[in-house]
Amino acid sequence: GWRNYKLVSKKELGIVPILGSAIRAGGNIMVDRSDRKSQLKTLKQGINYLKKEGIHLCTFPEGTRSRTGRLLKFKNGAFKMAHKAGAPIIPVSIINSHKVMPTGWMFAMKPSYKTARIVVHEPVESEGKTEEELAEAVRESLIRGLGEDQKPL
Repeated sequence: GWRNYKLVSKKELGIVPILGSAIRAGGNIMVDRSDRKSQLKTLKQGINYLKKEGIHLCTFPEGTRSRTGRLLKFKNGAFKMAHKAGAPIIPVSIINSHKVMPTGWMFAMKPSYKTARIVVHEPVESEGKTEEELAEAVRESLIRGLGEDQKPL
């Protein structure tokens, strides 16, 4: 159910009406990307959720939305948490979200029906992999699910 997962989001989403309140009320993790102390606290909290509490984390490893819709370089926090907790990662490709909700828009520009799709890939085990190998395996899986116009150049 909804109680066994948490989102990791940027602190800036806390000021968005309704969304910010929902993120806080759900006990989700908000990270201040400009504050190293906040980043370390997020890592510790995420590892604890994964390892001790059995809570799944939903992260967005690019850290921001792509202006072009192409997959960006990953930040390492999500992979560090999964690796340290020994937790698998389930990659999810979101196809054409940039066509439905362009960067800078608060609400969808058009309905996502027949435009956007979600592809849930096979889990990638973290056991026996370095953080870098884990990140690369997840990236390769995500790329396989994207259309040509979203694959990195």
